Amino acid sequence: MNREGKNLLLTLLSASHSLNHSIFLVLPFYLSQVATEFKTTTETIGLIAAISGFIYGAGSLLGGSLSDRFGEVKTVTLSLAFAGSSTLIFLVAHDLSSFSLALLLVGAGASLYHPTANSIISKAFQTNMAEAMGIHGTGGNVGYMFAPLVTVALGELWGWRYPWIFFGILSVFVSLLILKTSQVPFKKNEIKVKMRDIVKVQGLLILLAYNMLVGLYFKGVDFIFPSFIENRFSSLPKEVVSTLKGSAVFGVLAVGILGQWLGGKASDKFGSRKALITTSIFVSLSLFLLPTVPETFVSLLFFVPLYGLFFYAHQPALNSLAGLITPNDMRGTMYGVLFFFSFGLGSASTAIATSLAQRYNLNIAFYALMMFSLAALLLSLFAPSKRSEHS
Repeated sequence: MNREGKNLLLTLLSASHSLNHSIFLVLPFYLSQVATEFKTTTETIGLIAAISGFIYGAGSLLGGSLSDRFGEVKTVTLSLAFAGSSTLIFLVAHDLSSFSLALLLVGAGASLYHPTANSIISKAFQTNMAEAMGIHGTGGNVGYMFAPLVTVALGELWGWRYPWIFFGILSVFVSLLILKTSQVPFKKNEIKVKMRDIVKVQGLLILLAYNMLVGLYFKGVDFIFPSFIENRFSSLPKEVVSTLKGSAVFGVLAVGILGQWLGGKASDKFGSRKALITTSIFVSLSLFLLPTVPETFVSLLFFVPLYGLFFYAHQPALNSLAGLITPNDMRGTMYGVLFFFSFGLGSASTAIATSLAQRYNLNIAFYALMMFSLAALLLSLFAPSKRSEHS
């Protein structure tokens, strides 16, 4: 593939990456409203979201295998189109069962994306792989950071269902663009890669455990952070609180753009192990400061840049390192397993965080998430160290 083709593919994948996550960003903003409409508790909605998140992670095992067997372009297209079209069910979801079905189908479709996209990038960008992973994340964040503002705007105008419809229609549109424009050389892998083959790759078991712990704090933070802001600023008018929630999440994602780029650069230059250790330290610090600093505006001023920069900086380091230590013909399946450990096993944190928040308080929930981040920091000390080549 020539340079122009690679750049176009990376651009489309970045847009896909943004939409893949944006679809899941809607519910945290309207958690209380959805629970009230369906006459249930936020804990119940959190449990449903955790199941959807598990499917989102577990489906990546299938996505990785499909990309190895039938090609990445077909698999990415299927993922975007299925997830996007499933959002239409929200239009007719007027009870908890139909709402749950829609959320589970969206999770199933979206689950195929990450291992497939990472596999394409790891093969197309053999040189400066971490930087390419960082650009993919950065491009995704550029669109993803506007998702909170779009979610709040559409939700306030027409209701909580319409942000989902908006992101769903865009997902179908981008899937068609990828299918039409991306010509990626593909050689079918006749050998079926098994889980035991993946865990035998030297150093990969540490990365899988590390990524599970990342999922156990990230999914929880993603889900209850807007509720934390809503709770702390409950005395302010509803419109002001909505704006604060959108702006804070926007800020995390905006800073994450710099984090993705710096994480890729630092990993290529200094090694991924050092990058993972550094990012893990500051993520843990941010999760400690948010519930501990008594003045909410000050705690947000600490949390938003620290968490946004260092959480997103770890992604290109981890993804490139996993690709570098894994043989080419196993990478799609490997990324599926890696993603399952984070978004599948880690999805339990949405249920854990909402349960702790409802039974105790949001501070306790964030301290629990911080403990997962400290465990990830400990594991990062044992990660392998390897850099991608430079062109």
